[in-house]
Amino acid sequence: MRSLLLLLFLTEFARGAFFYTFLPIWIVNDLSVSITIAGLTVSAQYLSETLFKTIAGWEFDRLGGRILIGGLFLSLLSLLIIKLWPVPAVLIGGGALFGFGFSPVWLGVISRVAPAGIPNRASRISMVFSSWMAGAGGGMVSINFFMSKSHDLIYWLIVTSWALSLPVAWFAAANKSNLPEPAAKDPQGFLNALKKMSSSNLTRLLIPGMFLQTLAAGLLLPVLPIFAQKSLLLSHSQYGILLLIGGAATVISLLPMGYLADRLALKALLATGFGASSLMLILLTYCHGFKESICAAVLLGFSYAMVLPAWNSLLARIVPPESQATGWGVFATIEGLGITFGPALGAFVAGRIGLNATLIMTACVLLIAAFFYLLCPFEKMLVNKQQGVSLNGPGF
Repeated sequence: MRSLLLLLFLTEFARGAFFYTFLPIWIVNDLSVSITIAGLTVSAQYLSETLFKTIAGWEFDRLGGRILIGGLFLSLLSLLIIKLWPVPAVLIGGGALFGFGFSPVWLGVISRVAPAGIPNRASRISMVFSSWMAGAGGGMVSINFFMSKSHDLIYWLIVTSWALSLPVAWFAAANKSNLPEPAAKDPQGFLNALKKMSSSNLTRLLIPGMFLQTLAAGLLLPVLPIFAQKSLLLSHSQYGILLLIGGAATVISLLPMGYLADRLALKALLATGFGASSLMLILLTYCHGFKESICAAVLLGFSYAMVLPAWNSLLARIVPPESQATGWGVFATIEGLGITFGPALGAFVAGRIGLNATLIMTACVLLIAAFFYLLCPFEKMLVNKQQGVSLNGPGF
């Protein structure tokens, strides 16, 4: 289990450092390419990951470690290709190749660290998401403290951190308790599992919310580092501190919010969290200086912490135990559509209208998501599911 959590941390660390912080600044400042290309590169990475995530989950359920190691090699290759031929077409294509290789990682970790049927599954899910947040946030934050150094050096540091994941994946694959034994391929079985998941009324009901919340995150990805520089007038180190404090506020708040998620209505936490996040983004556009930005980041981290345990608890209740990686893959695919289109749209709006316009658009999307969860009757459907009641269709 520890090797899988370390694998998730290392891969998310490298991806967070590269796509969330380094890539937009490198493309715009060093390559003199428009921010739109940065957004398209990030979107290509998420689109590829999204398109292959469900089938990657299915293959991991059957082949295990070989899928992980092969994917990690492809992502490493994409980082090398982008470095050697940094032209727009290669940037976008390399992003797509990276996403393809990354597609089985998160699914494999969560389906093996937190399998259905174990008594402490909720705490194990929290461990997976803590590793994910620590990795993605750590990479996104720490790389800012090196941005004043040679960008070539930073690039190779990112490549090295990704390469470290390969021996960890090999060790995890060698541990038979971590990963499944290879099984015969069954294409019809995959189609049946996919049909069962997609025909669920509860899944269909939650699709708009899944899309909106990840669209909001995607809108900010290529814009936030540039916004911090040009609108908030922060240095790279100040931006790193801003992210560090906002992330710390999220992590510190996760435990009490997880406690509340077990005792309060999930819709109340989701609606309040998304609504508060929307308000904080609007306030961020009025911030001037480092101290005001810190206050907004802390409140935004607190708002995000309100959402995360409630959302994870909701998904964990509807993932089928017999094909867990496939089930998580279906949900990740739906969520991935939003974060796929978000970066390209956010960069386009920023380039045509302005950086503040992207933040305001993101705030509007989050507000719509808040009202969606407030009005969505998913909790009633969960109760009916637990009682074995089928509502207007199969697969529930």
